[in-house]
Amino acid sequence: MEHNKQDPNQQAHSDNDVIESTPVIEATPTKDEQKLSEPESAMPSSTVESPAEKSTADPETKRRSKSSWWVRFSILICLIIAIGGIGLSYLLWMELQEQKQQLQTQNQQTSVIGSQVTQALVEPNKRIAVLEAQQQQNSQAYQQQAQLVKSQQQLQQRVATLAQRNPNNWMASEAEYLVRMAARKLALENDPKTAASLLKSADERIEAMKDPTLLPIRRALANDLATTNAIKTTDVAGSIYTIDGILNQLDTLPLNRAKAQAAEDLAEQNAISDSVDDWQSNLAKTWHSVTDGFITIRKRTTDLEPLLAPDQQWYLVENIRNKLLQAQLALYQHDQVNYRQSVGFARTWIQQYFDLDEEKTQEALRALDALMTVTIEEINQQNFDSTRLLQQLITYGELVPAEEPQS
Repeated sequence: MEHNKQDPNQQAHSDNDVIESTPVIEATPTKDEQKLSEPESAMPSSTVESPAEKSTADPETKRRSKSSWWVRFSILICLIIAIGGIGLSYLLWMELQEQKQQLQTQNQQTSVIGSQVTQALVEPNKRIAVLEAQQQQNSQAYQQQAQLVKSQQQLQQRVATLAQRNPNNWMASEAEYLVRMAARKLALENDPKTAASLLKSADERIEAMKDPTLLPIRRALANDLATTNAIKTTDVAGSIYTIDGILNQLDTLPLNRAKAQAAEDLAEQNAISDSVDDWQSNLAKTWHSVTDGFITIRKRTTDLEPLLAPDQQWYLVENIRNKLLQAQLALYQHDQVNYRQSVGFARTWIQQYFDLDEEKTQEALRALDALMTVTIEEINQQNFDSTRLLQQLITYGELVPAEEPQS
């Protein structure tokens, strides 16, 4: 029993000896394990675990070490993201500040330009206001003028209505119409004779009215008639008829041909007759025919014109006809220059290409010479003094006294 009783410490030592005698193969700890083991080594000796306990705690330590590594990595990533977000936010803030500064600058420039535009528009606005006021005044003046014109027209209509009640009104209208026709005769047709006859007829209408107050109209008609009669007239109708006569005889005028038939005429004169009684004349003709055949001398003072072909003869006649027609047109238009030029061309061609020994040619040349002396007078008077007085008589039924000049 005594031997079985052993000291507890002895038993412990024996166990320690057994444990110490057993070789323990320790693996080389990693850095993380060293870090994790460092706090354990720093602990007091009373808390040091045995190798068996360390061997059982290694997986848990490794798992914890791995989880701590991931946590640190996640924290690092979050820090990087946070720093990047802060930097990006700062850049955005700077850009917003720059845009805000630009917007403020633009607003200032816009306000300056607006103030300048406003100042520039002050003067035009004033001018527009003045023009609008003037336009309103002008429109009011136009309205007043239109009202006055309308009132005047109404008054004239009333006066005309009253004047038409006068029995002599139609005679005054007829006289006024005759005077207007006389003015047109002078202006359009240059016919003073017809115009004078129309003025006489108008004076007769005024005289038939038996109104002493119309003496100024008759005086004006007398002056117009004297002025019309004093106009030098051109016998346009007579000249035109003379040209028509030349045109009608133009186809019968003989052309100026060379003396081609002189030999035939001479042969007929030298022909020997069959009568015995004409022996002396026959002998003389025979002698002349023999002697004239040796040498013949003829003198010509003018140039020898060649014979015209048939088509050239037709063109010659038609050109002369055209010039005479142009002369007639110039007479109607009172064109002195073209008239004399056309008649001159016709006379030159007739004298050059037609036979001057013929009587018809001589008559045509004398007629053209007379036409060359015709002088076309221009008529400048187209209005008459009596027209205004007759219009007053028709409109108002009486003559309106002339306004006295203001002193």
